[in-house]
Amino acid sequence: MRELAKIVSTLEAHRDLTRPVEEITQVISAVIASQPHKRKEILEGLDLAVGNALAEIQAQEEKDQITDNYNSGKVS
Repeated sequence: MRELAKIVSTLEAHRDLTRPVEEITQVISAVIASQPHKRKEILEGLDLAVGNALAEIQAQEEKDQITDNYNSGKVS
């Protein structure tokens, strides 16, 4: 029995990583333009991913601050 054709939409992006915000924004815009009916789902997923990444950064910064305070003798 023959397999049916597999159709896949792909986006190939060559980006200038010296301008990450602008480049990522362009990729997101291209993906949303190709899937307008999933715009909300895509943006909610991005919101969650960005929120999680920011929470990790904040937690690490707070941990680093506690370590810096401890190492400098500023422990309360």
